[in-house]
Amino acid sequence: MKYVVFIADEGSTFKAPLDKIWKLNATEGLHNHPSLKNYKSQPSGEGNVIISYDVDMGGKPITIRTKLTPFPPLAVLFETLDGPLAGSKSLQYYTPKGKETGVTVVGDWKSSAMSDDQIRGAVMSFLQTVFEEDQANLSRM
Repeated sequence: MKYVVFIADEGSTFKAPLDKIWKLNATEGLHNHPSLKNYKSQPSGEGNVIISYDVDMGGKPITIRTKLTPFPPLAVLFETLDGPLAGSKSLQYYTPKGKETGVTVVGDWKSSAMSDDQIRGAVMSFLQTVFEEDQANLSRM
């Protein structure tokens, strides 16, 4: 059975203006996610990027491969290609708020190996972790 869960993660705010968010997104080295092990990135035509990384899921390292399509300065589309959430799609979009920037993530996450509650828990935990890591990255810029 394949589960599909729609998730909207709204209300997070980066303590940085929108242009700084995009500078971070485009900067190798400064955009560091300690939670993503063996991180690799490669261009994939017309501004797209394929990233792969290992993440801890239920105490086990799982390899994820995702296609990112940026739409500066508005949003980034994420399409999960490999891993337990393969076939999932989400959109992360930004709302300028002067010296701060709101960030919202909406999407359909799919899995044949996880229940709705497991998908929701894994996705929300992942989003919280990478948000905190990005906030730390922004504070170092």
